[in-house]
Amino acid sequence: MTYSSPLLTAYEFFEKSKNCRISFAYRGPFMDDLTTRIIDISENTIADNQGLPKVSRKISFLLVECFQNIVRHGEETPQELAATLNDGLFSFKNIGEAYVINSINLVETSQVDDLINQVEYINSLNSDELKQVYRTALRDNELSGKGGAGLGLIELARKSGQKIKYKVESASDNMSLFHQQVLFLKSSEKANIDYIDFTGDILSNMHSENLLLQYKGDFSQKSILPLLRIVEDNMGKNKAEIRRMKKVGHMLIEILQNISKHGEEHGGIKEGVFLIGTHNDSFFIEAGNPVNLSQKVEFEELLAKTITSSDEEIDKQIKNKLISSLSSEDKLNSGLGLLEIAKSSAKPLHYNFTKSPDGKLFFTLKAYV
Repeated sequence: MTYSSPLLTAYEFFEKSKNCRISFAYRGPFMDDLTTRIIDISENTIADNQGLPKVSRKISFLLVECFQNIVRHGEETPQELAATLNDGLFSFKNIGEAYVINSINLVETSQVDDLINQVEYINSLNSDELKQVYRTALRDNELSGKGGAGLGLIELARKSGQKIKYKVESASDNMSLFHQQVLFLKSSEKANIDYIDFTGDILSNMHSENLLLQYKGDFSQKSILPLLRIVEDNMGKNKAEIRRMKKVGHMLIEILQNISKHGEEHGGIKEGVFLIGTHNDSFFIEAGNPVNLSQKVEFEELLAKTITSSDEEIDKQIKNKLISSLSSEDKLNSGLGLLEIAKSSAKPLHYNFTKSPDGKLFFTLKAYV
């Protein structure tokens, strides 16, 4: 594979998510302590974008409750399925005034009928009936064997005002994948938005590409840091892993700043995508964003130099860029971010320019830690 060969993963994700203001997906183990990160994501990537505090609170609640339902229901992946199956998926999207929260988690097949019966019963109730069932469940302490999953589903239906969608897939003789979707609209209207199969395709793709996280949306540092911390929480606690995670964080910030500087602005935000995954013993960060045609020649020339340059030569290029900036020859530090990323990457940078259907260019950059 040459360094300028097509890297379409980020571009395809961007194209498929074009109608989404925000698109996020996390694949991995689901643990209670990640709930705090979900709250951070809500506050920094969704809640701040809402004009109505009540709406923001409902979205935050739905995100946390959906994640907690996975924690309550979910089972660890059996060793015999680990090579072909993954721990599950948690995702959300903002499309216009709709917020779509999808989850996929592994459950024992013996639990499936009970889950389906719960969802079907809850979906059959109107808002007044849901309120009464919730009060009765609280009064009688009618909690399920998984720590209150029934109450959680009732609250999801009450807060969202929509029917809960679901789908069941067989994973083995004893295990199944339970797909769930919760929809929230700012208005009180009902809507038939179904991303169940689409989310299943995302899980399959993320598993085959060894992706842990993918995100499309605002590339501000405040929006990205909670997502990075989710990956940090799953890296282990020994010193070597902590050091490497710090390098991942440094690399990601450099890439975000580069996109924030060079990316095109839409609706007051710099849109882009990034993916974090693993390859052999390395982590990789693949990021992409639309760029102007005039930037292609500059980027290609600079990236070609970084691929053939030693660390010492890259250090020298960085020093020259800084000197140029101080002498006002290069006020924007053009290319400095790319040089810093090249210096930090454990392998030569991979990059690509893809022409989109609207005639613009999409720049993809892949670095390793």
